[in-house]
Amino acid sequence: MTATMTVAAPARPTPSSTQGRRRALLALARFESIRMLRHPLTVAAALLFLAPWLWGWLSGSANRYPVLPDELITIQLLALPILGGSALIVANLVTLRAHRHKVDASYDVLVLPPAWRVGGFLLALLPLAGLSLLLAGVPVGDSAALPGAAGSVDIATLLTPSALTLLLGAVGVLAGVLIRSVLIAPLVVLLVLVLEFLVITPLIIETGWRFLLPVYVSEFTVPVPAGVSDRPAARHLAYLIGITVLLAAAVLARANARRQVVAAGLVVGLILAVGGGLTQSRPDPGLAAARVTVEERAASIQSCEIRGDVTYCFFEGFGGFVPGWDAVVTSVRAVVPASAASSGPPLAVRQRASLDAITAAGWTGSIAEDRRVVAGWKVEDAAAGTPEAVRVDTSWGDDRAAAALAAEVAYRLMAAKAYDGGNFLCGAPAALLVWLVGQASPTTLAGMRSLDETSFGALSFSDISSRYGILVPDRAAAPALELLRRADEVAPLVERHWVELTAPETPLERFGAIFGVPIQPLAPDDEALPCVA
Repeated sequence: MTATMTVAAPARPTPSSTQGRRRALLALARFESIRMLRHPLTVAAALLFLAPWLWGWLSGSANRYPVLPDELITIQLLALPILGGSALIVANLVTLRAHRHKVDASYDVLVLPPAWRVGGFLLALLPLAGLSLLLAGVPVGDSAALPGAAGSVDIATLLTPSALTLLLGAVGVLAGVLIRSVLIAPLVVLLVLVLEFLVITPLIIETGWRFLLPVYVSEFTVPVPAGVSDRPAARHLAYLIGITVLLAAAVLARANARRQVVAAGLVVGLILAVGGGLTQSRPDPGLAAARVTVEERAASIQSCEIRGDVTYCFFEGFGGFVPGWDAVVTSVRAVVPASAASSGPPLAVRQRASLDAITAAGWTGSIAEDRRVVAGWKVEDAAAGTPEAVRVDTSWGDDRAAAALAAEVAYRLMAAKAYDGGNFLCGAPAALLVWLVGQASPTTLAGMRSLDETSFGALSFSDISSRYGILVPDRAAAPALELLRRADEVAPLVERHWVELTAPETPLERFGAIFGVPIQPLAPDDEALPCVA
């Protein structure tokens, strides 16, 4: 009798075995994510990222008037090397753990094949991205809660630090599967720092290539109204996610994952990366028209608020600045004679933005161009019912900005008209203006001294664009700064001689005679200064 024995064919993977691998994959991802979050480098990066915000509040130097879109860009610039760099190194160490401990061969007996293991490493990056979102949300939420905050929080921009963390974390995993060395990750972080430097250089900012870098910044050096800055946040976020998906596909391909999975990752990554990369470099329709409106017809899109007898006009979202402006205007009016405080047309303050003057490449105009722009603004102010309005910048919150506004208000009260721009303020009015700014408040005094430290040849009461501000020669500023130490005896003389001191033809020597302060001899260079008439 013959016996036959049947040998069963090898069983194909059943749904249950695939489900078991998925459970093991998720367990691995949870385990590795906890290790990544608890890693000393992750903890140090989180503290370093929050350090500027914490220091600002503890030291009292935090800006009470933040512009939220610019705050978000600053957070991205911090997140790229700090949060992203730490994620890159930590992910690389996790990927190389088996190699570093010489247990690569032991992994072959595990339930998870190599492709599934690296998939677990990639999934473990998601909690790091969540941590980045939390860390970015803390300072942003704090700034948004301030009554003086300007602008709004763009969700895509807020999510960008998380996308950067995922991107660099995927780079760390890819470096681990390609190169078996822990030295590669720090070198890549150094490369990231170089890219960060390129991001803020005018050569890159003025070209379309800046959108292909991990972080982009506006071509304007100061805050601008909404709708005039090319910040395609959503498209840039899609671009970053696309690159991350491509990196993940490359990792899985290197680990011999199934072709269908790799192909799907490549298709999705290419669509997002190419689509986002190409579309984000194209300016939005209507951008040029919006910029012309902001520069030349600002009154048509601004809102105004009346406080007392002063009208304050501002771009959309900048209404929180009004209390700060009003405090400066009130302090300046308090140190001028009562008759001067109400002279001329009703006092008005209007926010202005000269976009050509605040690009990263810098303004290349002339004094004549300055005066032409200001003359156009004056015509618009008169048509809008706020003749001779004082100009104020789109940035606010520091002592220097307060001093610049105080100088504009002081000139308006002295001359009964707004400053024309382009020339130096000379003679006795120049010295009187410096005294008024310094006497108005401790904030304006501190701002004026700060401006004086960075000025050369003249005290420049200018906004951050360095155009259209009031320039006072050092020869006229020196006696006024000296008088600030004698406030009690100076104020009565200022009121008694107000008309004479504010007359454009009154020489600086007369100012010295009235207050008993020495005046430096007139230098040859001072004779050629173009002074305001």
